Amino acid sequence: MRNPLPLLRFIVPAVLAATILFPAPAAAGVRTVDATDKMRAAEARLLKDINRIRVRNGRKPLRLDKPTRAVARARSVDMAAKRYFAHVEPDGDEADRILDRRDIDASEVTENIGHTVGLTLREGSTRMANWWYHSPPHRVQMLARDVNYVGIGVARRGSRFTYTAIFTRSRDKTEPRVVIDQATWRPDDDGTRLTVDWHGVDPKLATGTAGIKRYEVERFTLPGGWGDVDDDPQKSKLSLPTPGTGDELLRIRAVDKAGNVGAWTYAHVDIPEHLPRQV
Repeated sequence: MRNPLPLLRFIVPAVLAATILFPAPAAAGVRTVDATDKMRAAEARLLKDINRIRVRNGRKPLRLDKPTRAVARARSVDMAAKRYFAHVEPDGDEADRILDRRDIDASEVTENIGHTVGLTLREGSTRMANWWYHSPPHRVQMLARDVNYVGIGVARRGSRFTYTAIFTRSRDKTEPRVVIDQATWRPDDDGTRLTVDWHGVDPKLATGTAGIKRYEVERFTLPGGWGDVDDDPQKSKLSLPTPGTGDELLRIRAVDKAGNVGAWTYAHVDIPEHLPRQV
């Protein structure tokens, strides 16, 4: 009976054609890579499959980190261009050194690599996570509890595709957001009072979620435009006197404890021209 070849190398490499995705020109010591649409789709599928396996094994999903993805792409391209397959590049570089040189914060860095020959990009990317899962050292890294981000990069040379996944534990880089729960007005003795309720969402990471620190609230007025509302930045409810008629426009954003600032969320309230009479 024929012995199976090792995982991730089960197809004997054929003579490789000259087609390859090379790094784009960049500053000295920094490599950047432009991926094709199909390669980006393959990277997304692989991330989805890694997270599917993590959840199935009681782990929380990882989030994509774009700067780390750029390094993973460069690693795959380097292996394809120089025709080697290893965690250490011929010049001695490794993923953690490249991340450090690019000022990408990471306290834990591990890397899984793999390649296919004779499989389509869709076939290979769909199977890669399962191959890593059934290889004990790769599985340990893929299911680690102390990582929260991942960058995945794919490169091609002829019929050979090289895959790199770099797992990191980094500070929270994910922007928080604000959800408006209610924005209403009610008449009072001085005209009307505007009330807005909201809550913040800091997307959960596998580990190291920063949490909401404060909110910034601005109100639009004429002719001044946007201006800060003098209120407690910890509160998630605001009540303001407002003129009897017209539109009121507020915007709110969250800032988390890692310093990430979310996008503005807008609250628009249309106050009718004819208000009910106070009795």
